Amino acid sequence: ALSAILASISVLIISCPCVSVQRVYVHKDIVDVVASKLSEAASKLVVGDQLDPKTEVGPLINHNEVNRVEEWVNEAVEKGGQILTGGKRISDSLFEATVILNPADDAKVSTNEVFGPVVCIYTYSDIEEAFDRANALEVSFQAAVFTKNIDTALRAVKRLSGTAVMVNDHTAFRVDWMPFGGAKASGLGMGGIHHSMVEMSKEKLMVIKSPAL
Repeated sequence: ALSAILASISVLIISCPCVSVQRVYVHKDIVDVVASKLSEAASKLVVGDQLDPKTEVGPLINHNEVNRVEEWVNEAVEKGGQILTGGKRISDSLFEATVILNPADDAKVSTNEVFGPVVCIYTYSDIEEAFDRANALEVSFQAAVFTKNIDTALRAVKRLSGTAVMVNDHTAFRVDWMPFGGAKASGLGMGGIHHSMVEMSKEKLMVIKSPAL
């Protein structure tokens, strides 16, 4: 599972969709290994011009967003988070791929969508604790669980509040025919092919009265 986690997060850290990997809960027995491998993978990502074929992490949408991400990362450190890799701006448009270990639960990187190349790792000892912390926010789109145990996977699907839960794949996995939408404060209703067809259709009822029936 570790290789899949690393591959998934390394890909998703380069972009900033609303369902990108941001909060990763890792059991205390393996957190050192996962944190080391993940930070190593993130440190090797090439940050630069989006027009350069070698670039893996491109610029943020504007300069103010770089300022904001920098402020949030600095706040996370002030509140006890440990920078494992990255953590600094490269230019007015670019920010290093960043991995933070155990930022405070009330830090902005823990409570808000970063929309930047930042992933946070949190240590847990009991999986129910991880579910509770993952569900603590008012926003909820998609979640993921990595496990070899089918009972753990089914428990995660039941407990996590996302409208979709991926098993052994990253949070932004999707195919065109999948329903998509947010829970709680993240949105109203679901979207998708079927949902769009219903929204664009007008239902009409016909009632037939006939002696032959």
